[in-house]
Amino acid sequence: MSSIDFSNFFGSTANTTQSAGLSGVLSDYASIKNGSYGKLLKAYYKKQNETDSDEVKAANSKNSRLKNYASSLKDAASAVSDPALYGKGDFEVTYSDGTKESSSYDMDKIYEKVKSFIDNYNSTVKNAASYDDGSSMAKKALSLIKTTSTNANLLSQVGITSDTSDGNEGQLTIDEDKFKKASIGTIKTLFTGSGSYASVVENKASLISSLAESMSSKYSSYDATGSHNSGSSSLSSIFNSEV
Repeated sequence: MSSIDFSNFFGSTANTTQSAGLSGVLSDYASIKNGSYGKLLKAYYKKQNETDSDEVKAANSKNSRLKNYASSLKDAASAVSDPALYGKGDFEVTYSDGTKESSSYDMDKIYEKVKSFIDNYNSTVKNAASYDDGSSMAKKALSLIKTTSTNANLLSQVGITSDTSDGNEGQLTIDEDKFKKASIGTIKTLFTGSGSYASVVENKASLISSLAESMSSKYSSYDATGSHNSGSSSLSSIFNSEV
């Protein structure tokens, strides 16, 4: 029986492998040379950048919206704590059924300011609570709700209640008539002076506004359309022209 020369067999296999590898390299080189490889990369990064751009714009929009709500809450809290709002005089108060009576305070105006405060509070808490659980923003929303909870007894005395059931994020409601008939002393305790409910909410709203602005700043290297404008080179830019 003649012997089998295995060296020839493996030599043939090695040559075939080397030939296939060389063919692959030449094929890749041809793709680079004719520009098709660059076009594929540009198409990939264009799609990737579009996705990133959409995410950036959505995040910036969300942060900007919350910043505006929190800033409005801060202003509303400041307005409702203004001592000039509680000046005594001869006023007429109008109730929800249209009846009127005389009052020593401008309860219609005070109610208007407090209602604005509540509306902005609700918008701020609802939007802040929409951030991921455990995030700094969600924690600040919870802090606002806790501040309200601490003052729940006094708030209820002037017709303001908080709904903390699932899906309501501690939204406030106000009974107009009960508020206008409430003790002015209780109202002033809640909304005027250092350490009052309104002043604490004002400080927390300021912090939320600042945090929302700072969260947007991390995307500052993107322009208004969400496109990156840092000036640094990206892989896709290497293929902006054919090789």
